[in-house]
Amino acid sequence: MIKFKQPGFRGFIAYIFGFIFLTLLIYLAIPFFFNYEKNKIDIEKKIYNSFGLNINLTERAKYNFFPSPRLNLYNAEILHFSNRANSIGSTQKLILRIPFNQLARFNFWEFNSADFISAVINIKISEIGDFQAYLNNFLYDKPVKLTKSKINLLNKENLLFSVALKKLNISKKNLLSKLNLRGKIFDTKLKAGYYSKNINNEPASNIAIGLPEVGLSIKSTINIEKEDKKARYGRTSISFPNNKFYFDYKLKENIVSISSSSLINNYLKGGISGDIIFSPFFDFDLILDIDLIKFKNVLNSQLIRNKGFLSKFLPVDKKINGALKLVIKKIKSSSNIINRGEVILEFRNGIIIVKKTDLNINKIGHINISGKIEEQKGKETFLFTSNINLENEKAFYSRFLVPKKNRVNLKPIKLVGKINMKSYEINIVKATIDGQELSSSNILKLNEKIKEILTQGSINDTLKYSNLRKTVQSFFIVN
Repeated sequence: MIKFKQPGFRGFIAYIFGFIFLTLLIYLAIPFFFNYEKNKIDIEKKIYNSFGLNINLTERAKYNFFPSPRLNLYNAEILHFSNRANSIGSTQKLILRIPFNQLARFNFWEFNSADFISAVINIKISEIGDFQAYLNNFLYDKPVKLTKSKINLLNKENLLFSVALKKLNISKKNLLSKLNLRGKIFDTKLKAGYYSKNINNEPASNIAIGLPEVGLSIKSTINIEKEDKKARYGRTSISFPNNKFYFDYKLKENIVSISSSSLINNYLKGGISGDIIFSPFFDFDLILDIDLIKFKNVLNSQLIRNKGFLSKFLPVDKKINGALKLVIKKIKSSSNIINRGEVILEFRNGIIIVKKTDLNINKIGHINISGKIEEQKGKETFLFTSNINLENEKAFYSRFLVPKKNRVNLKPIKLVGKINMKSYEINIVKATIDGQELSSSNILKLNEKIKEILTQGSINDTLKYSNLRKTVQSFFIVN
């Protein structure tokens, strides 16, 4: 029986624990004596073998055993997520955790994890496929973390947007790859996740992106076609307060082809189809089929009340190029004046070309508008030419309550002018009715009358039937 009060026993126990502690301390201190400068290339190879990352060490490595054995690298250059040697960023600090049982044998080190701190990574759109291939490469299954870092997404050399990372974790296990991200984009909180699995040689991925502060949620599936391994397909769904949108897509060689889709919100119901091209230039060719527009809801929305709505909704930007066709099958409104329409837009080098706008005036005729939206003296301006063809003049005069004494032959009406897209100010430059051009004095009076009507309230008030009727009547007050 051991007697704990036996003389010398406590000293023996203290000696044992002291010996263990000293041995442990010596063991933990062994990596301090390695020559990391001489073995810099070997460290870079070990990083690649453990994580599949190409790193260029620019400063001396430092070893610490607290709070766990680790190698600290400073101001390292990040070359690529593949075998290519071009630089994609840098990190102020890289922490590599070392397995405890390998501390005494540098040649056998296989780092447990990598933690990039204050890193900046630049990823081009053309390189997203390389990054996805890295996430799906299960040869490198050690966890990687980015803390207090930044990812810049580029279109060639042009910055599209940046993501400020609070934390990003990449882990791989049992043919399952996971990425979890917390940070900010456009100064708004961002949550994102990527999950990929490869069962029976059939890779499949899921992406989830959320902006909780604005209520935006995006989920997408990514599958690889069996016949064409370079092609991807899947479905993306987007939820926004009172908005739901999903579309089926196919991605091949930087072209996203959208097939079936559905868009439902408080303002419209429809779908979109067409192609979006990301490289060598960002371009698109889309058709937006709108089954129904609830015009009353549009007029009462906060967006339309904002005077800058149209200029933001149709931005003049050299980076936006493509074609958009809108087919509106039904417009539901209290007045039921415009009941359907078609609009064709082209975005070209900072100019929006309105190739065609055909609005059907219910049981009366058509309005055709063409022109372009461009920046003039710092203002976005719509330069337009419109032709109003009224097949049923009697119905038109009756709908807008135009007095008989002011009625004229309306076949056709042609207007040329411009609209300030921010203030909605309309300026008619030229007006022709039934082949007769209005005089400059009459056009001046017409513009003054329109300005008077437009300044009486917001755009939603202006487009209400009663005020719209006054606007139409103003054309016939001029003699």
